[in-house]
Amino acid sequence: MTQKPHIHWARRSLRLVAAGSAVAAIAVGAAACNDSSGSSLPEGVAARVGDTPITFTQLNRVMTQSAATAKAQGQTFPATGSTEYKDAQRQALQTLVNVQVVRSEAKVCGSPCAVTPKDVDKELDSIVKAQIQGKQAELTKFLKSRQLSMAEARDQVRASLQQSKIREHVTRGVRFNDADARKYYLANTASFRVPAERVASHILVKTKAEADKLYAEATPANFAELAKKHSQDPGSKGTGGSLGPIQKGALVPEFEKVAFALPQGQISKPVKTQFGYHLILITKITKPRTIPFAEAKKQIVSQQLQTERQTTFQTWVDKTLKKWKDRTVYANKDLEPVETPAAQPGADGQPQPQPATP
Repeated sequence: MTQKPHIHWARRSLRLVAAGSAVAAIAVGAAACNDSSGSSLPEGVAARVGDTPITFTQLNRVMTQSAATAKAQGQTFPATGSTEYKDAQRQALQTLVNVQVVRSEAKVCGSPCAVTPKDVDKELDSIVKAQIQGKQAELTKFLKSRQLSMAEARDQVRASLQQSKIREHVTRGVRFNDADARKYYLANTASFRVPAERVASHILVKTKAEADKLYAEATPANFAELAKKHSQDPGSKGTGGSLGPIQKGALVPEFEKVAFALPQGQISKPVKTQFGYHLILITKITKPRTIPFAEAKKQIVSQQLQTERQTTFQTWVDKTLKKWKDRTVYANKDLEPVETPAAQPGADGQPQPQPATP
């Protein structure tokens, strides 16, 4: 049985703050490089971020919520005292540290990064509508199963919004215009070359006798109907044998050789491959071409703008990391995070999330 979409909501919000952006690298890196002793921390304090203490009461609360989430999802939470439990505790504390870093940086940013109660209301309403179709009863049930109070849920949403606003503020001056796009296009012309392509359909059967029989009665008009009735390919049978656009190098050689020699609208004689016998129909042929700049410009600007923004943001993160290097103290070594590399941007220019909570 598939899970209802809404069960991922709270963890998603928490993960965004904890590890979904390069901001997370600040706290992780700072703590990992920190040699300060936690012996000066008051009793009951697990860590201190700048002048802000994070108590064991707060940490235990997050651990309780993590255990509740695991139970709700049918998972087993680590036993108290086990190595896995200590790892989970370390990650939970890092979540709290990262949230505090975000709060501190939002405060330094000022009004551009301020999040109002109305902002939280709007975002929370949006999440509820998207995840549970606006059903408040389902939201209440979900929060109860995770032992999350509404106030705690709002705090998660607020921190997530603060993080987004920080990134927007830091990258507000980044531009990538049409002239920049043209320079990129001219420097990367090979990336815009599209190879020859054909739209193909096929009927797959086990024996040549079956293939010969179908070949005798197949026409472009009834090909899809015959494929639905006789084809042994479960991936294309339901769509009338359609394989969609195909390019050289993606198919078995015997099939590809015939498919790329076949005229449009003509059905091949039976073709034997390791899968059986195929009848092939080509419904469209597209010659190789280079996408013109006018067609590529919008996508270039969009993608490269994200890349430029990520580069700018990462520069800010590195600078902020230095600032926080000696400002995070842990009560003991067991609570200090294991040093990990900063999140690297993905294909869309966004940092890739790493697991933040058990």
